[in-house]
Amino acid sequence: MRDSRTDSALDTRSALGTCSALGTCSAQAGLLALLALALAAPGAAALPQEGDASQAWDVTAPMGETREIDFTTDEGTWMSIDLEPGGEWLVFDLLGHIYRLPATGGEATVLTQNTGVAVNYHPALSPDGSTIAFISDRGGQSNLWLMDADGSNPRPVFEDQGLRAWEPAWSPDGRFIVVRRSSTRRGGGGPAPGLWMYSKDGGEGVQLVGSDYSGAAWPSFSADGMSLYFQIRTAPPGTWSGRTDVMQGHKQIRRLDLETGRVDEITSGLMVQQGQTSSGGAIAPEPSPDGRWLAFARRIPDGTISHDGLRFGPRTALWLRDLETGDERVLMDPIEVDMAEGMKVSRDLPGYSWGADSRSIVTSAGGKIRRVDLEGTVTTIPFTARVQRTISEMAGRPQMALGETFRVKFPRWTASSPDGSRLAFQAVGRVWIMDLPDGTPRRLTPDSFSPFEMAPAWSPDGGSIAFTSWADADQGHVWRVPADGGEPQQLTTQRGEYLNTVWSPDGRDIVVTRGSGATSHGRTVASNQFFDFVRVPAEGGDATLITKVARPYAGGRPLMPRRPVAQASFGPEGRLFYPEALGPDDGEPAGTEIASILLDGSDRRVHFTLPDADEAAVSPDGAWLAFQEGDNVYRMPFPYGGTGSNIVRIAKRSGQLPVTQVQLRGRDPPPLARLEHARVRERSALLHARPQQRRDGRDADRSRTPAPHRARERRLHRRADHHGRG
Repeated sequence: MRDSRTDSALDTRSALGTCSALGTCSAQAGLLALLALALAAPGAAALPQEGDASQAWDVTAPMGETREIDFTTDEGTWMSIDLEPGGEWLVFDLLGHIYRLPATGGEATVLTQNTGVAVNYHPALSPDGSTIAFISDRGGQSNLWLMDADGSNPRPVFEDQGLRAWEPAWSPDGRFIVVRRSSTRRGGGGPAPGLWMYSKDGGEGVQLVGSDYSGAAWPSFSADGMSLYFQIRTAPPGTWSGRTDVMQGHKQIRRLDLETGRVDEITSGLMVQQGQTSSGGAIAPEPSPDGRWLAFARRIPDGTISHDGLRFGPRTALWLRDLETGDERVLMDPIEVDMAEGMKVSRDLPGYSWGADSRSIVTSAGGKIRRVDLEGTVTTIPFTARVQRTISEMAGRPQMALGETFRVKFPRWTASSPDGSRLAFQAVGRVWIMDLPDGTPRRLTPDSFSPFEMAPAWSPDGGSIAFTSWADADQGHVWRVPADGGEPQQLTTQRGEYLNTVWSPDGRDIVVTRGSGATSHGRTVASNQFFDFVRVPAEGGDATLITKVARPYAGGRPLMPRRPVAQASFGPEGRLFYPEALGPDDGEPAGTEIASILLDGSDRRVHFTLPDADEAAVSPDGAWLAFQEGDNVYRMPFPYGGTGSNIVRIAKRSGQLPVTQVQLRGRDPPPLARLEHARVRERSALLHARPQQRRDGRDADRSRTPAPHRARERRLHRRADHHGRG
């Protein structure tokens, strides 16, 4: 048994081949990856033309432009395996086909070759070894099918376009099959989901486990046929799909007594502060044929796995529980990394199978078929499999390769020159400049400058443009370049997460937002809990801290922590204005303060609070405040002179000062050469468009009462202390 805290070096190379850290793969690896993607949506073939009664739609027939794939592999990805009860041979799925292989290894025989572009997976052998249950979409939807052990006589157990099925499991007497199923109808409704039992001869099926047990999956019968093991999702209500954390106990195993309907907890517990009440969760239960053991999968705390020099985790191991004593131990570590977080996966792990003597388990791991005995000894079952597939043309709009020019859909950081004659903006990772109103954009920096470029800002005299850079290996810097182009000059002496440049009115300094290092520990810049506003000399030199700006995760817009990066701007009297997010405090809700500060970091003032906005800007003359709320922009008068001891609370409804929504009118798409300018004109219209008054009548339920003055005062004192220490 390996130390759970150590890194495992099991070879995890699979049918995807050997790939580099940058995602480059061998030719066969790329071919396999493309094949897997192409086979993921066989319904993409074109439908017959409307009214063409002479041609029925064969969903297994390739459509459009097709190509043939033919190669032999000795490894595979995510192969579900089942062992024949006599132990002589096994079946597994690979790239949408089901294969048969001698249990000692050798050349695999494909059983589903003549099914066109259909996919076939999750094979399960009947107790007598004569029949294979599997999932296939050859009828148009992923339904339950049977075929003889040699691949002949395929027939559906049910065909229903309103149902999808997965994970078939035979009853010990070979008469029934349990599957996990769900409705194809979006938005709820349709056939009931859950675990359903079907006769091998067909019928409507009987629900065994319904919606009372969220995420019921992976059915498996006990050896005596009296119980059904399965896994469920126990994540707290409101946990999004894809956020299920098995380490916190969000998936557990249950056992259904088929005679009484009683459901017992086999594993249980959620992580809580008061104690270690979670065993770490458990998935994929498989009881042994002799009824002594229960195999299941569980993650290893702090365990990682290595592949091509990259380390990731937590890794997944195969565990055993002695059903007589309750003892648990790791049997095989690692196996395939599970997909128990959820999202669009057919099952949390590839299917695996006990040997008939209950002394070994056959599973797939690291791209190979492995056998592990009860002592934990792992051996490899070698195989080769020929893959022959016809690939259909994917339905959808053709994606044209980019030429020398193309339409930019997302220009950012638009900035007009001081005289209004030119425009700088960022698009596709580069800073561009163009003459207004309809000039041709040209790159500002030379082609030899390789880092990602962001946040251009004009100097007050219009002669220079400052911008920031980013490169994953080197992080970023602040740069200055002549407005007519040329070689950039690096201004900062220390690398960092720099964004959102703004020049001081006298042109001597550049104020820039600097992150607190989130990218150094696997996060994005937006994940920083606070940012620094720093001052960089326009001629280059060390950055000087002005102030720290909080960005707590729970701060800003309630229930939607979008976490925009802090942005500063200059206003009256050379003061630096900026929004700062607040977390819930002293009974007050989260929100955003509009504050200002002197360039030396002194005299911080709070002018407004915005309960439902997280982005705002003060006009240079200090007369107006614009803010974004509900994906719309609003404008309001800014009483820069002060409001006494009160901090004004602003909202688009029920605020303390009048708020107007800025109206923008749509237009037809402009010509290609004028697109960027048109987008910027629309954005600049925020300051000049005619305001649209709100409708009369307000929703009293949505108004909020300002917090007591003393609570507000306490928070201001604490924040003043914080900024003083910063």
